[in-house]
Amino acid sequence: MNITSGKIHTAQKVVIYGVEGIGKTTLASHFPDPVFIDTEGSTKFLDVKRFDAPTSWTMLLSQVDYGRDARRN
Repeated sequence: MNITSGKIHTAQKVVIYGVEGIGKTTLASHFPDPVFIDTEGSTKFLDVKRFDAPTSWTMLLSQVDYGRDARRN
């Protein structure tokens, strides 16, 4: 058996919901080291990391997988 204590550092999972233009993307841009999958072009005026806009469902899923796998390393 293994017993651990203390904090376990891992990526946070966050859902931000609100009407258009309220500042969800701006808020998320202040998270530690965010990377956006900008499906709507809402990060154009923010100095953030972003994937190219997905052009297919397959591309979007690949970006999600890549981001998830990169955070594990």
